[in-house]
Amino acid sequence: MSNFLNKLKQGVSDAGKKAQQTVESTTLKFQVSSKEKDIEKNYTEIGRIVYRSLETESSFIPNAEFQKYRESILGLELEIEELNKKIQHLQNLKECGCGKMLPADASYCPFCGQQFQTVVVQPAAVQASHTDKAAFCPRCGEPAAHGDHFCRGCGFQLSE
Repeated sequence: MSNFLNKLKQGVSDAGKKAQQTVESTTLKFQVSSKEKDIEKNYTEIGRIVYRSLETESSFIPNAEFQKYRESILGLELEIEELNKKIQHLQNLKECGCGKMLPADASYCPFCGQQFQTVVVQPAAVQASHTDKAAFCPRCGEPAAHGDHFCRGCGFQLSE
């Protein structure tokens, strides 16, 4: 009975942590969205400057006015990048060079095959042909999701 209660307590604790991570991720995503809207406002202001300058005969575009909006956009983009890194950390994700988000513990990208760390390959318990789309990698036995082109564990090409 005590073991059951301990497992129940652990499950509730894990669910609470997951809920907190979800709330934090949602808050950060809202902040990213707000900053993206601020960037769009800056682009709109730059457009207004260009439009006003084209109304005059000289068509002079004041660079100083552009600069403050450009600096604001660059600052907002840096803030968005930092917020996205925090979101990735909370969700235990990392970004591959191909732009796909992967679990932080993935050794290889299942989309492009990029290796993230040196992996010791274990012999497969089940042999399958190179082109078969199985639920597990035929080389190392790592579970493979539908749509994976490369194994997350050893980088073996699952499909062509």
